[in-house]
Amino acid sequence: MKKALLVVLLLVIVSSPSIWAGQNQVTPQDVYDYINCCLEVSAQTKATLLQAFQKGFKEGAIAPQRALQLLQRINGSGAAIELREQVLLTIAKALLEEVPVEMLMSKVEEGLARGQPMAEILAEIGERKATLEEVKALLEGKGFKIGLELRVGSVTLKLNIGLTGLVITDVAGALEDYVRDGNDPAASLAVKQAVSLRLQRDRSVPTALTGWVSASVSPDEFGRIARNIAGRLAEMKGK
Repeated sequence: MKKALLVVLLLVIVSSPSIWAGQNQVTPQDVYDYINCCLEVSAQTKATLLQAFQKGFKEGAIAPQRALQLLQRINGSGAAIELREQVLLTIAKALLEEVPVEMLMSKVEEGLARGQPMAEILAEIGERKATLEEVKALLEGKGFKIGLELRVGSVTLKLNIGLTGLVITDVAGALEDYVRDGNDPAASLAVKQAVSLRLQRDRSVPTALTGWVSASVSPDEFGRIARNIAGRLAEMKGK
């Protein structure tokens, strides 16, 4: 009898989101355990998530506590399993591709808090992931890559995943906000100004790096991404 009660108690502890969230220090293993025992997705999706989060934790691209909270919220959303899987896989693929995930996670959390349908959340983060990928490719083409040193005047910046992720997210966020606020994506100079202003306002971005982005990326290059965003948003509205 005592053994049976102990087993039941252990199952409750393992499967209770409130208990998981209440831990003082969430570890990567906690996230892996939650995926394996509690997440309502296919075995193949679990395998992809485990691989993605292992990579993300190792590289410092995501914190275990943030990951666990996101998994819990999506798992308890009540949305169809297929949609939950696609949202999680979008974030997993971003981690595997070394695309910053902060913007994607924030939009999922924001959408769930507002009661937005999971299908709309999926479309939103899919579009934003495309923007992050374009910005990442553009900056990498200029030499802005993780692990490299960037020489800006008399300043040498070591490009780690935190700094590159921050800049990519700021640039992508500025472009998304510019277009979504109804501004003209064809006005390339205005597009670039919006990006520069976002970087200048972020005190976590070194001033030298803000100057480097401004000097290295032309208005037309930022404008092209803005026009791509506008095209994707128009396509989303047409569906």
